[in-house]
Amino acid sequence: DDDGNTHESYIEAISAAGITAGCNAPINDRYCPTKGVSRAQMASFLVRSLGLTDDGGGNRFVDDDHSVHESSIDKLAAAGITNGCNPPANTEFCPSRIVSRAEMAAFLARAYQLKDPGGDRFTDDNGSVFESSIQAIAAAGISVGCNPPTNTKFCPNNPVRRDQMASFLGRASGLTPVAVPPRIDVSDVDVKVYAGDDLASLARQ
Repeated sequence: DDDGNTHESYIEAISAAGITAGCNAPINDRYCPTKGVSRAQMASFLVRSLGLTDDGGGNRFVDDDHSVHESSIDKLAAAGITNGCNPPANTEFCPSRIVSRAEMAAFLARAYQLKDPGGDRFTDDNGSVFESSIQAIAAAGISVGCNPPTNTKFCPNNPVRRDQMASFLGRASGLTPVAVPPRIDVSDVDVKVYAGDDLASLARQ
């Protein structure tokens, strides 16, 4: 379901690296590229990407019990990459909430220990608590912006889609995009079917 997607080569790259298996378990032949990335999914992406194993004893948050991502969330917290979503108590993680581009920047900046080089890279993040992280991932080449070709904006409040996340993670992890084989456009191909033809054989041709 990612054929022809701009981010397909990075989707294939993070799949090959074991960072994602897919979105329709147990078959996992789909990636669901246009769906938003939840905070719980973000945790699992990062834990796999970084190879984190310490869960700090587990059960760090009260709102992720029974989530398939709970172990990853605990590992992310133990690594200091997240504190929670309800300061100052920070007893919750808000696992089902969709990650914004600004929050994604903060996750990646902490995870990969990226530094803000200073300056004012984008015009639409001024005053954001995440501006430093946004600057950091831009300087690292993880994001160039959201309004090509000028790319003067970051769109910090926009939700992060799974296909975009693949490119962000792939660049942050230093993965090489996987070359996608060329596909044949069969839209103009005429197939004649006659009585008695083996349709299964025709479909394989």
